[in-house]
Amino acid sequence: MDPRRPEARALRTDAGRIAAVGGDELVEAARADGVRVVDLGGRTVTPGLIDGHAHMDREGLRDRYPSLGRARSIEDIVAIIRDLADRTPAGEWIVTMPVGTPPFYFDPASSLAERRFPDRHDLDRAAPDHPVYVRGIWGFWDRPPITSVANSAALARCGIDRQTDPPCETVEIVRDESGEPSGVFREQSFLPVLEFTLFRDVPRFTHADRVNGIRIAQRRYHSSGVTGVYEAHGVSPDVLAAYEELQSAGRLTMRCRLTASPSWTSLEGATDAISGALRDVAGPRGTDGLASGDDLLRTAGVFVGIGEPGCVARTLHAGLPYTGWAGFVEWEHSIEEFEAIARLAAPEGLRVHTLANDEPVLAACLDVLERIDAVSPIREQRWVLEHLRNADRRTLERIRDLGLVVTTQPAGYIWKAGAAVLDGDADPERFVPHRTLEEVGVPFALSTDDKPYSSLWALWASVTRTERRTGRVVGPGQRLDVRRALRALTTDAARLSFDEGSRGTIRDGFLADLAIFDEDPEAVAPERLRDLPVAATIVGGHVAWAADGGPLEPGV
Repeated sequence: MDPRRPEARALRTDAGRIAAVGGDELVEAARADGVRVVDLGGRTVTPGLIDGHAHMDREGLRDRYPSLGRARSIEDIVAIIRDLADRTPAGEWIVTMPVGTPPFYFDPASSLAERRFPDRHDLDRAAPDHPVYVRGIWGFWDRPPITSVANSAALARCGIDRQTDPPCETVEIVRDESGEPSGVFREQSFLPVLEFTLFRDVPRFTHADRVNGIRIAQRRYHSSGVTGVYEAHGVSPDVLAAYEELQSAGRLTMRCRLTASPSWTSLEGATDAISGALRDVAGPRGTDGLASGDDLLRTAGVFVGIGEPGCVARTLHAGLPYTGWAGFVEWEHSIEEFEAIARLAAPEGLRVHTLANDEPVLAACLDVLERIDAVSPIREQRWVLEHLRNADRRTLERIRDLGLVVTTQPAGYIWKAGAAVLDGDADPERFVPHRTLEEVGVPFALSTDDKPYSSLWALWASVTRTERRTGRVVGPGQRLDVRRALRALTTDAARLSFDEGSRGTIRDGFLADLAIFDEDPEAVAPERLRDLPVAATIVGGHVAWAADGGPLEPGV
């Protein structure tokens, strides 16, 4: 990824940094100096991959409760829950993960032989003496409806009966022929609210769960060659506390750049409160505009959502400090509120991040930023537009002229949802327009959004641009070649945190963050990129992850 030396045969590390890059002469010199030499046997080394919008904390929570992923019938589910009941004291909650096959949970009911979800009576057969709750998915893994199921004991514990009304217009309490709750609940929203409303009594993710979840998740991300994550959507205070605990204990192995998800409660006439909240989330900053921190963990900037807060957003915000699956504070601001916050942030050098996946909102957002930039320039601050989805060339030129940085999520948008683009009225050449971003000169980074966690899926989707249902190509003119896509996961991704001068490139003096692949990404068939075998992942010269039988072992 170094244009001055696009390829090399050897590199030397020392004290966590790259000491030299060269050819066979470097190997001979190292041997003469008594330095340990590792022959990778023809494998390919790239800079460590950087996920520009990771939600790494959420990935580890998938393991917190028993999975129903292997269930292929309601009877399978009954058997799993019956086994859990045998090992759980009577009266205690039994909570499982959702129905369907991880990581996406596509078409969960159709994955069962009965072609329906279980109901309260099915779960009663498995555990009549325990309250049972089958969690619904995090909606963005698949799509609404989000379906959760509870047995009779759980309904009674939570006081849910035929008189209970849905807490939001997005929630449906499915009822049987007599009008009683069937135990099945459907939510027509990407963000579930049941555990903040009707099922407040269900055991929640704890601080220990979040700490352990991040510990588990960082190893999974490492297994796909990832050495750094950028949490552009923001992390809530409880997630930040989990990161800080891991860092203090010396158990953080991933380079984590976190954006704050502020938990202010109201913006009505609260200019002073907003200003104070912005100072709180900004933290002490250096000359580069970034908050203080070390090479592993750093926090800076703030995420500010745009939209009209409906029942879901209000409910989730009222549930703070708990954030459930999200790990961020859900709060949508009107465009006027967004402008008020951004005007306070700009002169403070505080970077603002927001979602750009809706064209009308994106246009209104750019109008705001241009007004602010005319008074308090933001062009050197690299404010971030996340999840860019649809944009024409003129819009991208406006983004460039404001000095903004863009993140895209190719696996989730192109592969997972691309069929809808091809079957609709949208222009696929304006959809996640990577090549046009490159032509216009807008810096962009690829990301996973934890759908799934492997950045190799983002690499693959940006190169092939195929959708999952029929394999059609979504906007062939926007395909990237492998090296350009790798740059969006390395050098350009490092720009998100102003780190392009210290990582993301294999160059003398840079951090020794490396991904080692069994095969050359540029030599394999494009369709194999998402399954490219990773031999080892190195962070700061230390092996953070190694495949069985790989060239290196963890801790070397």
